[in-house]
This record gives sequence, C-alpha cells and structure tokens, in this order.
Amino acid sequence: MLLLDDEDELPAFPQEEEQALAFELGIYGLSKIDEAIVNNTKANWSKVARVISEAITAGGLNYSEATINLHTRRVMLLVESGALESQGNLKKPRFSEVRISNV
Repeated sequence: MLLLDDEDELPAFPQEEEQALAFELGIYGLSKIDEAIVNNTKANWSKVARVISEAITAGGLNYSEATINLHTRRVMLLVESGALESQGNLKKPRFSEVRISNV
C-alpha cells in the first residue's frame, strides 16, 4: 500500500526497489528531488503527503511505492539539514507536516 493513501509507516530501511531507484537517479537526480520538495513547500504548514505528491508530479516520476518512499526519506533529510521544519511523525506522510525553515 502507498504511504500517501493510508496509515502505513515508512519502512526503517529502504527496500530493494527504492535503493535501485536512488542509484539510478544518482546525486543529480536526488538533488532535483530535494529541489522539487523545497519548491513545493510553503512558509505555512503543509501535509507531507501533499508536498511529496506535488514534488513527484513536478519531477515527472511515477507514483510507485519506491518513488514515494524515496521522496519521504528525502523530506526527512531536508528536515535534518534544517532546510525544512516538521511536526508529526514524518514516517507517516498523511499525518505530518512541513514548512520552509525560518532560519
């Protein structure tokens, strides 16, 4: 089941398909995902599921489980880096929110 559609939680470790996608995209592709996520995040709180959905559409990628999980992990990295702020459990995109960091 897709994280954007239900209450599932992101697996603790990337699955084989997600790892293959990240490898295929490479550093440039991953940076484009990060850029799309940031560009679709506002100053006000937004649901992570919406931000991910818009970033996937902007990047022209398909809505596979691997793509959604990879985008979710990229959101988590952007929060860890300080680019985004979050509230809620980021492993559950429908039940968490992000916004552009005020820093």
